[in-house]
Amino acid sequence: MKTKKLFTANLRPGMIVAESVYTYNGRLIIQENTELTPDIISKLKHYAIKTVYILVNDSPEKTENTNNNDNDNQKPTYFERIEQSEDFKKFQSQFDSCLIGFKKTLNDMIIKSSDGLVDEMISEIESILEKSRNPLHLLEMMQCMRGYDDLTYAHSINVALICNVIGTWMNLSNDDIETLMIAGMLHDIGKLRIPPEIIQKPSKLTDNEYAIIKKHPEYGYEILSTKNLNSKIKLAALQHHERYDGKGYPNGLKRNEIDLFSGIVAIADVYDAMTANRVYRKGICPFPVLEHMELQKELYEPGALYKFIERTVEAYINTEVKLSNGDVGRVVLLNKNFLSRPIVISDTKTYDLSKDFHLHIDALL
Repeated sequence: MKTKKLFTANLRPGMIVAESVYTYNGRLIIQENTELTPDIISKLKHYAIKTVYILVNDSPEKTENTNNNDNDNQKPTYFERIEQSEDFKKFQSQFDSCLIGFKKTLNDMIIKSSDGLVDEMISEIESILEKSRNPLHLLEMMQCMRGYDDLTYAHSINVALICNVIGTWMNLSNDDIETLMIAGMLHDIGKLRIPPEIIQKPSKLTDNEYAIIKKHPEYGYEILSTKNLNSKIKLAALQHHERYDGKGYPNGLKRNEIDLFSGIVAIADVYDAMTANRVYRKGICPFPVLEHMELQKELYEPGALYKFIERTVEAYINTEVKLSNGDVGRVVLLNKNFLSRPIVISDTKTYDLSKDFHLHIDALL
């Protein structure tokens, strides 16, 4: 049998998964050769999985059905139209240029003084910011980027950019936003001490490998501790995997024990990790990712998370969306108590997604 990649919105019960599906941090969701059920499909949507490889029968009936799905996806989505714009081409070119220099500079940070190197990195980041019109435009450009071969350098640039967005929306001072961006740039520097074969492993990590990965916050803090940097930057390297419920690592800190900037970097880190997965990068819809984070809001700095979700979702009011039941409508109103599940009106029906958890926004059209 052949395999075919389908959007999660087009999955149907009875289909057979051709490849195992993992979360953004490498944890198994379903194994290959699993038959899809409504519950499994809902689970995939909960974890913001955008596409899945399924087994396709070569019979004429199956081929016809598959072709119908192709026709459904021929119309460019919201993000596909962005990819075709001149704005995006310029943004991508600048990002690629920044990435080349950033790799060398980040490695130099380990063995050299931070003097001058941080200024170089900030200058590169600002050159990317100049290619965006506003915070939302910046997020959209990033969500259309193709995946890269590393999980450290491009990710660190992305986290710095998202930190800029959150800091701007929280009305932080220019100095604080710059400090926050540097914290985002350097938060994963400890991963440079982790063996590449573990960092780049495409399959699920073993328990021992995951334990090694979990050492990177301490390694990062050790690297930065001797540098002439704001203490908040050093703490972000150490604390960006701490969680407000006390179940993070390495020290199991809770709420006020976690520095504000570390809490913001944690939000940017998770958001980028969930939206940047190389397997389903194209056409990502922010709503499932924001919903996933909102459902786990007890883990994150509450003020930063609320502002990030609120401002992102607000920007999509009056945007046409496709729901998981196939209906098409427009986002018309936010639900203040559940920001990621707004009210959507189609030609025939009004959907309050905060009350109907069987439905999800699958795509921006």
